[in-house]
Amino acid sequence: MNRIKPTNFLILPFIFSLLNGVENYGAIGTSRPGAANPTSSIPTGLYQFEIGANFTTNQGGIDTSITFPILIRMGLFNNTEWQVGFSNKYLTLGILYGEISIIDGLENSFIFTTSLTQNNDSLTEYSVYLPISYSFRNGFSIWGQIAGTFININKCSNENYFTKNSCLDADWKWENNINISDPIIDYSLAIGNSLDDRTNWFFEVNPSEILKLKDDENNPFSIGYGATFLLDNNNAQFDFSMGLTFQKNGSIWKTLAAENYIEWGFSFRLPE
Repeated sequence: MNRIKPTNFLILPFIFSLLNGVENYGAIGTSRPGAANPTSSIPTGLYQFEIGANFTTNQGGIDTSITFPILIRMGLFNNTEWQVGFSNKYLTLGILYGEISIIDGLENSFIFTTSLTQNNDSLTEYSVYLPISYSFRNGFSIWGQIAGTFININKCSNENYFTKNSCLDADWKWENNINISDPIIDYSLAIGNSLDDRTNWFFEVNPSEILKLKDDENNPFSIGYGATFLLDNNNAQFDFSMGLTFQKNGSIWKTLAAENYIEWGFSFRLPE
């Protein structure tokens, strides 16, 4: 039987010692939780790791899934960062240019990403994000983004927004190998405030419009809320969020095929 060596526990104090070694750049800014991306980049020369555990149930609780997304952000130079993300079968590469000041307290960023699966012929995504945020003097903030995603995916027998990604699983039967293009426009709007110096809460809405839809397909609409908890060294943060996704059929919102999610996350940054 394998025994846990006492030296294995030394990794946690080692990580926290590195966190304390990071210069004072202010509170860590993360891309999680929530749908909107950040409007600021991480400082040049730093590495930031954002790790999550996402539990999702859909189709009335019949289907469940657990994913463990990891996002690595690297500060390249002033206001610019490189991003690498992993989530089950997905690999995402992206670049962010941020801290574009519009007026005092109002800033935005520009993000481009491409996502691939283990089988590049199954799914490829190209996305452009335009986040924007405004901070009030009393700690209250409002933020959101507009995002466009172009998906290149093989068509499968059960075509639905929530099941298209499931077509990558071996259990699904391919109908044919033709590629379809479904541009998706996402909108998100969130509000948040500080409960104290270390704790923040937020509430968001996130509708999507899938272009070129057939009459029997549905558009999703999500609502979510959560909180973040900043550690004393300002270089690490815990987060928690949960929400519900509805489908739209014509002018009617249906909760029967809703998708519920609960997410936990931990983010930290390290020196070069």
